[in-house]
Amino acid sequence: MRGIDSGRLRWRLLAGNLVVTAAGAVTVAVAVSLAAPRAFEHAMESQGGMGGMGSMMDPAISVAFGDAVGSALVLGVGAATLVAVLVAAVISARIARPISDLAAASRLVAGGDYSHRVPPGSGELGDLSDSFNDMAASLDATERRRHELIGDVAHELRTPIASLRGYIEGLDAGVFTPGPDVWRVLGDQATRLARLVDDLSDLWRAEAHDMVLIPEDLDGPSVVTDAVERHRAVARARSIDLTAEVNAPIRLHADRARVAQILDNLVGNAIRYTPDGGSVRVSCADRGDVAQLAVSDTGPGLTPEQLGRVFGRFYRVDPSRSRDVGGSGLGLSIAKALSEAMGGRIQATSPGVGLGATFTVELPVLRRSIGPTDHWEVERRQSDGISAGRT
Repeated sequence: MRGIDSGRLRWRLLAGNLVVTAAGAVTVAVAVSLAAPRAFEHAMESQGGMGGMGSMMDPAISVAFGDAVGSALVLGVGAATLVAVLVAAVISARIARPISDLAAASRLVAGGDYSHRVPPGSGELGDLSDSFNDMAASLDATERRRHELIGDVAHELRTPIASLRGYIEGLDAGVFTPGPDVWRVLGDQATRLARLVDDLSDLWRAEAHDMVLIPEDLDGPSVVTDAVERHRAVARARSIDLTAEVNAPIRLHADRARVAQILDNLVGNAIRYTPDGGSVRVSCADRGDVAQLAVSDTGPGLTPEQLGRVFGRFYRVDPSRSRDVGGSGLGLSIAKALSEAMGGRIQATSPGVGLGATFTVELPVLRRSIGPTDHWEVERRQSDGISAGRT
């Protein structure tokens, strides 16, 4: 990237100001030279008409007046030029310095140094510096998340790949005998890899606003009871009391499949962390402008520090335990991205360690019945493939 020479830029700005000054000085000189004699003659004629002496003094006075005007122009233009040079030099230096700083910083950012910042300024250049620093901070955060994501993905892939490689090498060497147990382990690890890839794809598409959403009229109680029924068998196998609580009819305006995906992630997460014999409650309530879907459990609870990180990619409250039960560590991140893509939000609360946790999703409420026009719009969006970021 070509750099900007601070000294050269300063001289160019100074030269530009001097050109403007020179043009102004020439304009003043020409205007005074043309207008002053006529104005003087008119004034003298007026005086001559009154006293009768004006015409006798015209030649001498005209010459004297011309000399005086010329001298005044020289002194005035010279003084104005000197002041203009000094002022232009100061202004040029003040303008050139932050521009040069921005140019140098942009070269560093283009080279991958996203930590560099420019000094704050004032006025429009100060606003430009603030905007540049905000952009650099955003790029720095994005780069850190990218490195963290690459490291997390590599870490998550390492275990199933190592397991698959070990079993394959063992089968090849005759250490393992092909049988149901071996095929089950291989199938489980392959399923884990496929689930990780699917979760990464969903998360990327949701965060990039590249996921097709088809908002429609949904019955809140039905959405909750369906989610409970999908997890009933898993909960029953561990003697977990899984219940649905709905107090009033509620209409949602959201994508049916994505709402189901959010609830599946939340309910599945709650069941994984709830001890045998515990309870998980799924509820739906009207909170004015939003419908509130909540999943509460009697699991280990969350600390304030964990509450601030629980929606992060691959974050696990108990890493060893969650790997045993097969979680990818992306379920809550996907739930957050999908909630925000549909115009809602998600939050986690917990009374403390050992007291369980509650994950609450807020989604828009439908306040009217869907008519033919809305159905047509849904079908049009589905056929055109309008993404969440452009709906």
